[in-house]
Amino acid sequence: MPPRTEIAAQSVSAGTPLAAITMTAADGTNGNQWKFTGRRKLIVRNAAASPITVTIRSNSRVNGLTVPDRTVSVAASGMAYIPEGPEALQTDGFVYVDWSSAVTVTAGLIEETT
Repeated sequence: MPPRTEIAAQSVSAGTPLAAITMTAADGTNGNQWKFTGRRKLIVRNAAASPITVTIRSNSRVNGLTVPDRTVSVAASGMAYIPEGPEALQTDGFVYVDWSSAVTVTAGLIEETT
């Protein structure tokens, strides 16, 4: 499998305008990844005319049962806020995200500073 494209985290503080967050193109071929901290949030902007699905890959089991991947629908011309959860922590320490379509889809990764 080709390597995923890493999304760099940006430090923000309360009141940071969304316009100040640097958005990068989603990698619809290989998917994206970032280092898990438990404090990061993914901001997704779908500028397409159709909705998309963002899939956060799970790597967890609870009571012997596999936790399913998390899917989030993003409306056409919409945005989504997706906090990372512990179920997304992969064995290599990253979070993996895949896109049903990445045409005109951008993402920014934020981590709030105190």
